[in-house]
Amino acid sequence: MTATPTGAVSDATPTSPLSASPSPGGLPITVTATDISSRGEKVERLANSGPRRVTWEDGTTYEESMSDLVFRTAGKPDASHGQRVVARWLGDARWQVTIFMRVVDRSTEPPTETNLVGEFYYDEEMDEFAAANGRALFALTGQDPCTSDQPELDYCPLDNEIDP
Repeated sequence: MTATPTGAVSDATPTSPLSASPSPGGLPITVTATDISSRGEKVERLANSGPRRVTWEDGTTYEESMSDLVFRTAGKPDASHGQRVVARWLGDARWQVTIFMRVVDRSTEPPTETNLVGEFYYDEEMDEFAAANGRALFALTGQDPCTSDQPELDYCPLDNEIDP
């Protein structure tokens, strides 16, 4: 199954202008919900298919999309999976990107289902993803934050049940 971008989430109607940060010259910039939705779809495509180069704690380097990196953290590369990517505008040039994945391992009887939710912050100006939860931190660093001696509570548990 392949991912399909779902569009950015916005509270505004397509015709209502939204206030944004002032431009470098001090004049306010007006953006519409349509502009934000278009940008959100671009962010979703980037998270879903744009390659990112990361080096995991064990020294292995991967050049994969954010969704592939999240999937790799399940440790079952041959398992079938489905995914969806959602970008939510936080204002200015910041987005929250959520990658929902359901991994089905059919090598077990009965098949084992695991739900992965990777949460990232994305900065358009810097073109950088930062981890917002444990699964995202695991994807970016290759280190399971829940196995450390003092796990950060905000980053555990890694897997949460979600409705399909």
